[in-house]
Amino acid sequence: MLGLLGGAAFNLFVSAFSAQRNTLSIQKSTNQLSYVAEYTGRALRQATKELRSSQQCLANVGRGWNYEVSVGNDSIAFLDKQGFCRKFSLSANQIVEQVATSPDSHDAANFGTTQPLTPSSMKVTNFRVVQRGAYQGDSITPDNEQPRITFVIEAEGEGSNATIRIQTTISQRNFDVQQ
Repeated sequence: MLGLLGGAAFNLFVSAFSAQRNTLSIQKSTNQLSYVAEYTGRALRQATKELRSSQQCLANVGRGWNYEVSVGNDSIAFLDKQGFCRKFSLSANQIVEQVATSPDSHDAANFGTTQPLTPSSMKVTNFRVVQRGAYQGDSITPDNEQPRITFVIEAEGEGSNATIRIQTTISQRNFDVQQ
């Protein structure tokens, strides 16, 4: 009888230990994704509008836009507050950042080294970016909305089968007016 109780107590201890380890893994992954979301959000919030035709950061949309989201909605490019072309994207199951080598080299061909923002132990399964109000340019029908970006990150954490999902919406810090 005593052996049966001891075995049951041991199984309970092992089960609790396993659950605690899984919970800590999920918490670690959530913290890492929260950092990526905060870092990305801060940069997006401080984006500036591409106004000069000589700037080439937003090659597909061009002058008068604040952001350029890829056709697959898995990357976003913009001019940061120092005038550097910056891009966040999903590449090989990681969120990565690319920054132009100088504020004068705005085109995507002059990006520096790709820097991963998520750890290699984390598998990012989805990075989706949606924009609204990104254009206030010389058009017959400007959108007249303050620019905002919504992005979703889904990832599988290290040592856990749980999928972690973070979604946030960022509004541009500066009031967006036609220029």
